[in-house]
Amino acid sequence: MKSLESENGHLDLFVRFLHGLSLESNQRILGGLLDQRNSHPETIQKVLNNLKEENSDEFSPDRSINIFHCLMEMKDQSVHQEIQEFLKSGEIPERRLSEIHCSALAYLLQMSEEVLDELNLQQYNTSEEGRRRLIPAVRNCRKAELWRCRLSEISCDSLASALRSNPSHLRVLELSINPLQDSGVKRLCSGLESPNCKLETLGLKDCSLSEISCDSLASALRSNPSHLRELDLSANHLQDSGVKLLCGFLHFPNCRLETLGSFRREGHTGTTYS
Repeated sequence: MKSLESENGHLDLFVRFLHGLSLESNQRILGGLLDQRNSHPETIQKVLNNLKEENSDEFSPDRSINIFHCLMEMKDQSVHQEIQEFLKSGEIPERRLSEIHCSALAYLLQMSEEVLDELNLQQYNTSEEGRRRLIPAVRNCRKAELWRCRLSEISCDSLASALRSNPSHLRVLELSINPLQDSGVKRLCSGLESPNCKLETLGLKDCSLSEISCDSLASALRSNPSHLRELDLSANHLQDSGVKLLCGFLHFPNCRLETLGSFRREGHTGTTYS
């Protein structure tokens, strides 16, 4: 649990090491460094079951991947084999994936030498927590659609980390119909401001953006260099102050925006601005 709470993953390797100690073969290698103790099969199986059923919805999707690594340290290849079969079968909509399956899939997808053309979380038959665990895979795709995923602040942190990654392959990010909080938008924008970010299209339709969110977006779009060409703000009821903040960045020489999706001003029903 301490490992999952870590922001930088400094405990990840230590936790894998501890799980690896449960194997008799590893205990023999370490020899006199360890007390003589027996690992009962039922205890080991209980640890494996707990790892597979671990609920980490309050922790980073990136940290959740370490649960999969702990399974591998304990020589449990079942999840890895099941995901390999899943990828080969091509039966993405039909197969029900558990949360640990999604962590394993996220790891394999982001480690793949082949860059994905598109990652749509809605095509996977899994829980909301499972889709959240798939977020790290956006590092290795050109287009990502995260519709109706109820992105938390932690999830936005994971997305920002993907945008800051080097190399960054993501060019299109669709986050529409996610009620993003100001803190989540701010964290997402920290990724947009990164020199490594090459995002060209950002969809924020119906995301309940506030004035604070608009300020964060404006700041990100003033960053140098800014690669963003299209920004969709449709169905966001913005107040005049928010509109002013957003439009202010259009005058900056760093701005490369070509398309700004229409939005409605709060209190001006029926009036659309493009």
